[in-house]
Amino acid sequence: MKKILFLTTSPVAGGNGDALTEAVMKAAEGPDVVLERINVREKTIHPCNACYQCAKDGVCVQKDDFKEILQKIHEAEGIVVTAPIYYNCMAAQALLVVNRLCCTFACKKYQIGPRKKVAVMLTCTGSEEEEMKRHVRNILILPSVNRAISQYRTEVFRKCVAPSTCRESDAYQKRAEAVGRWVVQPE
Repeated sequence: MKKILFLTTSPVAGGNGDALTEAVMKAAEGPDVVLERINVREKTIHPCNACYQCAKDGVCVQKDDFKEILQKIHEAEGIVVTAPIYYNCMAAQALLVVNRLCCTFACKKYQIGPRKKVAVMLTCTGSEEEEMKRHVRNILILPSVNRAISQYRTEVFRKCVAPSTCRESDAYQKRAEAVGRWVVQPE
């Protein structure tokens, strides 16, 4: 069974990120595929406090929902993240998850599980596509993260001026479905 984890980081329930996630999940369905979705907006995740206690054993001292998310990241063979762009940067909910990955590089012996495909889908109103892809690449090439990635792709969905833009756009739905097919394909 191939495990695919979906992390939706939009604070807006039923908006563009959810519409894209639903399209990807539908396209990824299959008899040998297990899909799991985590809506980060429904979780309690504290920001990293840079205490570096995790450098000893890779375990964060904070008591919140991130431990569950990190375990799911470990188990997944593919991860699809949806994130809105606010002020040319991923929304705070997405950055909280990224910042809490501190334990993966602070602890030198840390292993983040099997290498996996990672797709990042960004929604925005007017940000430049290449600039947004560069932001994602700068996160994914961090050695602690990169060693767990076999392949990645970034899709930027521009001109999302209403929460329904991605749901109503056939072109955006088709692009999201292509991500779903890609993430479950054998490497």
